[in-house]
Amino acid sequence: MVISTKRRVGLLTGAVIFLGCVNPVQAEEKVENNFPMVSGEVVIELQNEFTTDSDDSATDDHNNMFLRTEVAPRIQLNENFAIDGVLVFENIQDRDPDEDNYFDNEGIFVEEIKLNYENGPWAVWAGKFNPGFGSAWDYRGIWGEDFAEDYEITEKIGVGASYTFETEAAGTHTISAHTFFADTTFLSGSVITKRDVLDKDDGGVSNTENFSSFVVSLEGEDLAGVENLYYKLGYRNQAEGDADSGGDNESGFAVTLGHNFAVNERVQMDALVEYVDISNFEAGTDDNRYLTTSLITTLDEKWNVTASYTSREIDSTGGDSNDHLFQLSGGYDFGQGTTAEIGWRNSEEGGEDTDIIGALVRHTFEF
Repeated sequence: MVISTKRRVGLLTGAVIFLGCVNPVQAEEKVENNFPMVSGEVVIELQNEFTTDSDDSATDDHNNMFLRTEVAPRIQLNENFAIDGVLVFENIQDRDPDEDNYFDNEGIFVEEIKLNYENGPWAVWAGKFNPGFGSAWDYRGIWGEDFAEDYEITEKIGVGASYTFETEAAGTHTISAHTFFADTTFLSGSVITKRDVLDKDDGGVSNTENFSSFVVSLEGEDLAGVENLYYKLGYRNQAEGDADSGGDNESGFAVTLGHNFAVNERVQMDALVEYVDISNFEAGTDDNRYLTTSLITTLDEKWNVTASYTSREIDSTGGDSNDHLFQLSGGYDFGQGTTAEIGWRNSEEGGEDTDIIGALVRHTFEF
């Protein structure tokens, strides 16, 4: 999942005015000249999963507890330039399915670090980043994003640009484009638990060390003048790795539609539907299709219930697979950035059915 940092210029300006500046223009000039400015966000998650039943007897009655932390700093160099990044602490290696796991195989790696330029509706960036394709891999319940993470694109070296435009009757829209290749620098490794540095000879999708892979997208909100109706359209083309053979370039598209709306003064809902179709998945021979539906219901801005369902169809030369994942979770927001959830997950993967119960405690703070 990627963390978005927030700008503080408006808040700082208001504070300067409140503290006695004669006029807001002088206050704005004072804040804007106070560079560089450092801000950021930290998300800490403690999650526990217990497999209550599975067709794979090796996973039955086993517990998995792990910690995940994302640190997303941002250094605003001046009015137009900024450097930001994401540092991740999480499981680097999969656990042994027939053993309990308590914080094993955790490591730290750099997921993003890039230079950004913004000027009005234009934005340009370069460095290591996650090209945006789809949305369902973002946090929606304890396990709602698990299948969608298959097609999330992460840790690429490249450049990107976007342009945002507003319309009076049809909402605000952003068109963006990225071109990239897999990170083969020392930043593809990790510390504590070792993750090997990726090499061009390892192959893999977009592992070409040239700009032959790309993602383009169009997204917006208040679509057709409907408040909080949002959408995203995306197309991806990732080149076969230079060391690969027998596959082909991967290509696919994503269509996302969501609506955040109030049922009454106490109940708020956020509904999302996403369809993704990818040919030659990961530059191999499989064709993958995903359909995700998700509904988050919030009561009194504190209590929440999230239900989501994802179907995954894999057309493979070795045999087709029809998988699914259903999750139901509920929780409470304690304020000051702390939330807690409990839930149930049922999935079928490769013909094996598994039930998991679990809990997630999440704390977010800004600096």
